[in-house]
Amino acid sequence: MEKNGITVISVSLSKKILEDMEKTLRDMGYMSRSEMIRDAMREFLKEKKKIDTCRGTVEGVMTLLYNHDSDSRVSEVRHRYMDIFRSFMHSDFDIDNCSCCEVLMFSGSARTVREAYYELKSIRGVEEASIYIASRK
Repeated sequence: MEKNGITVISVSLSKKILEDMEKTLRDMGYMSRSEMIRDAMREFLKEKKKIDTCRGTVEGVMTLLYNHDSDSRVSEVRHRYMDIFRSFMHSDFDIDNCSCCEVLMFSGSARTVREAYYELKSIRGVEEASIYIASRK
């Protein structure tokens, strides 16, 4: 449905995400959920564009927070891209909730780094993934 040049869509959210969103909405003074979601999408797309437009060789760090059940899949992807991952550190953050953190240092072609990052980010159980590109050659 379109209204005044804006398309209306539906989004399914977990109860926890909705509660966090409502608190953030109040804390940051957003006038509506739609305004906050549009703002978040703009930031997400801006970050994705920054990653997608890199060319040549890039160096930096990826961080992942994920459920321990995803450990074997994360490890599988890390090993498949071992030509770009120079080193990594793994830590168990929350034993009760089986939360793992991994920090991966990389150096390689922008295309390969992008592929690895998007594949890691898409693994079920990966709660957070971020990338920092420190240098481009």
